[in-house]
Amino acid sequence: MKDISSKGQWINTVNNASNTMLIHHASGSMMAVLQEMQDNGNCPHDEALQYLFFLLSKMALNTLVLSFWLQSITKSFIGILSISMYLVDLLMICTISWIYSFRENLEAHKFLCFSLSHSSTVYSVLPLPVLLAGALDYAAHRHLVVSWDSPGRTAGRCIVVLLMWALACCYSYMYTSAELLTIQYKEEMQALVCPVQDSTVVSYFNLNLFIAAGAILLLYCRGVPRWARLANKLSSKRGWLLAPKSDLAFFNTPQKLKEGTTEDPRMDQDRQDLPPLFVSLTLCFILNWTPYLLMSVTCDLLGFAVPAYATVNLLWTACANSLLAGVAFWYSSDDLRPFCKLPDDICTWSFYWHLSKENYPASKMCHNRLSTLSEKLLYQL
Repeated sequence: MKDISSKGQWINTVNNASNTMLIHHASGSMMAVLQEMQDNGNCPHDEALQYLFFLLSKMALNTLVLSFWLQSITKSFIGILSISMYLVDLLMICTISWIYSFRENLEAHKFLCFSLSHSSTVYSVLPLPVLLAGALDYAAHRHLVVSWDSPGRTAGRCIVVLLMWALACCYSYMYTSAELLTIQYKEEMQALVCPVQDSTVVSYFNLNLFIAAGAILLLYCRGVPRWARLANKLSSKRGWLLAPKSDLAFFNTPQKLKEGTTEDPRMDQDRQDLPPLFVSLTLCFILNWTPYLLMSVTCDLLGFAVPAYATVNLLWTACANSLLAGVAFWYSSDDLRPFCKLPDDICTWSFYWHLSKENYPASKMCHNRLSTLSEKLLYQL
């Protein structure tokens, strides 16, 4: 079996090799080809090196994602888990490298089967608890007075992450069958295989997210190109939109708020053309994550066999973190304001907040003035 470790840059390699790497066995499971043998006993091809290559490819992709996420990765539960996943992948690479070094020994295939079967099971059961714990982490922030990166919260997240890995390993130990099998693979060709699992949760998560985001944007398709251009122009005004570090600092900038007290009547028509807040945030998410979601959905629709230790990677965890951050930003927009920094370095939610035509209560004067100030800037663009 030649593993599929990432989506995007390696998709062409996956397309060319997937037919000979994995054999679909049942719903949620597949057979990993470890070695191909002729009926006369000759062994023309061993797949251990291919596993090592794709695990290295996954590590390269994880490193790339990590480089864009370093600023806030330790401020959320999913970020802490992503760091642990990076270390586990590094451990897998060391294990497969050791197995490849002793590939001539028959026991090496047993160790390889053990590693792949158990790792695929562990990764297959992680996504749903990760999503639930990540959502609770964002929800709890509204009711806690501590910051995102407080030592207490970080220690709590680390304990939960360790507990989650331990429970997943226990589940794998009890229910995973890492048994080597010999099957008739092709004409005059046999294969040494072992069972591995895929991640149904990741597949359905990406598919449903892609459909839901696409449906929302289709309902507002006429204004999407214009809103995207305005958002890009807003991002160029980064200095104007920089957030103060606290609400006190925000309220101590009355001059900026006073500039928004006089509303230009010519903005009334433009305001009607601005999207609702949830559409703005959906546009922000889909512009950043369309390549990943499209590749994931394409692989699933074409029936590519992708084991769980390949699909559950830092690209998926970063996408899930952006989704939860966007939902938290939308739900708490009245309280957080566009200047509040969430632990997400991928999507710039504050820029897309200024595209919204959401109306705020007149009693929230600072919100009204900030909205007017945003509309003035949009009108000038």
